[in-house]
Amino acid sequence: MSLGLFHYQLLSDILERIHYIYDEVELSNIVLEQLSKALNTEGGTIFKLLPGEQILPIASYGADIAQLKRIKFAYGEGVVGWVAKYNQPVKVDNPQSDTRFMLHADAVTGFKTKSIIASPIVSKGQSIGIIEFLNKKGSTFNMADIELISMVGRELGIAFENVKLIKSIEESHTYLKSIVNTLNAGLLVMNKENVIPIINPRAAQILKTKPNQLQDPKRSTSELAAYAPGLVDLLTTICKEAKTIPRGQTKVKIAGSEMVLSYSTAPMKNENDEYSGMTFLFQDVTQYMGQQ
Repeated sequence: MSLGLFHYQLLSDILERIHYIYDEVELSNIVLEQLSKALNTEGGTIFKLLPGEQILPIASYGADIAQLKRIKFAYGEGVVGWVAKYNQPVKVDNPQSDTRFMLHADAVTGFKTKSIIASPIVSKGQSIGIIEFLNKKGSTFNMADIELISMVGRELGIAFENVKLIKSIEESHTYLKSIVNTLNAGLLVMNKENVIPIINPRAAQILKTKPNQLQDPKRSTSELAAYAPGLVDLLTTICKEAKTIPRGQTKVKIAGSEMVLSYSTAPMKNENDEYSGMTFLFQDVTQYMGQQ
């Protein structure tokens, strides 16, 4: 059965939201509530498949998620386990007479299951979860309902993978930021448009400024040039030449004080392997110069 106007509109409304939410539980709760209300069901649950063929409910509508987590959902057992194992949607009109139905689930939750539809949440052809709805009020589930949640299951699979990717990127960014911020040397990144997108706390300390006074995707080096013109000239030259300098030294004035900086530079490339700017790693060695 093909989807009718109602189901297409519902699918469109869901798709407008799910790819802009970057938390699995929040995303799951929104989808369950929206679909349950629209399909007029008594409840729904989203499960994730974990390593070792474990099945974990992560969000629920119409039932207490804490109670559901007390139930052991096993791969290949029950309606949810069957969907997980065979990667196929299912419609059960009379659960009590279906051998796949888990009677003890109702005993734990106090819920009376009268009808079920469930579909895999799919990513790259593999089940990564299950979406399930129970008890359509006033009527039975139809094949268009099954087709709808199957489509939602495929979109959820993409959305869940996006969430995983974004979390991985955020973790990497946090880790990298932590390393950059704890460097004992100053780190300054300057792109080929002479903009400073990155400056770490140590660099700001050496330059007698604050990171947010220099660090901005649209701010040019003019802020730095106001009190360290010699350093800006050096940075601009290095950026134009795009050379790796393992060890360099320069004498510059910063905020009226003469300083000696020891530095190294390395060119950066973007994802297309094109030159995009320079990293400038430096340290104030003024106090050591009189000891030589």
